[in-house]
Amino acid sequence: MENLNFETKDMIKGIVELSDTTVREVMVPRIDVVFLSIDTPVDEMVDAIVSCGHSRFPVYKETMDNVVGVLYAKDMLKYLNRSENVEIEKILRRPYFVPESKKLDSLLKEFKRRHVHIAVSVDEYGGVSGIVCMEDIIEEIVGDIQDEFDNEEEDILKIKENVYRCEGRVNIEDLNEQLSLDLPDSDFDTLGGFVFDLFGKIPVRYEKVSYKDIDFIVQDMDGHKIKTVKLVIKGNEGEE
Repeated sequence: MENLNFETKDMIKGIVELSDTTVREVMVPRIDVVFLSIDTPVDEMVDAIVSCGHSRFPVYKETMDNVVGVLYAKDMLKYLNRSENVEIEKILRRPYFVPESKKLDSLLKEFKRRHVHIAVSVDEYGGVSGIVCMEDIIEEIVGDIQDEFDNEEEDILKIKENVYRCEGRVNIEDLNEQLSLDLPDSDFDTLGGFVFDLFGKIPVRYEKVSYKDIDFIVQDMDGHKIKTVKLVIKGNEGEE
């Protein structure tokens, strides 16, 4: 191992850790996934594909817990210049469901065996909790890859000493590690979920709530979802 460079050592470490990492830890959570209804008009589906820039969309019937297929953008777009109507049911790929608890090394083998690159994750109650792609597993091995569900902006951006602007989707454990905090992570996966619980209601932009020595100021909302939050460590000023 001494003769291996840093990147190679990191890659080997990533491969080894696949057996200890679950789907739940790397999946794109349901709240961040763009779902399409099977009843959505074709022109609206095309608009969604173009505006979102994603390449794969879970398609559901009646509720998002009833995913009936996965729509690949390339399968839809090849029909755009044809005169015949598109029958969505016929071009959907069969969904591959996996439990949140499935280990990534096992999922990687299944992806290769089934020749698929996306799976729908389900929780212990059978509800859809998100999606996991081949890319998510590769990132565990080689590091972050900028693609459709990633944002080029930094998830944790330092504004000044002890003042940070954070994406609501930031993982609580990662936030604790990077900023040396001790926010509770047993009941919440993301900063947005934690802050939402602190408010006990749907907050509005620039509304503030505190936990111990930290002020959380909502910067942006996406519907009912907290999109970005400013963290101000007690004793530092942070104007909204």
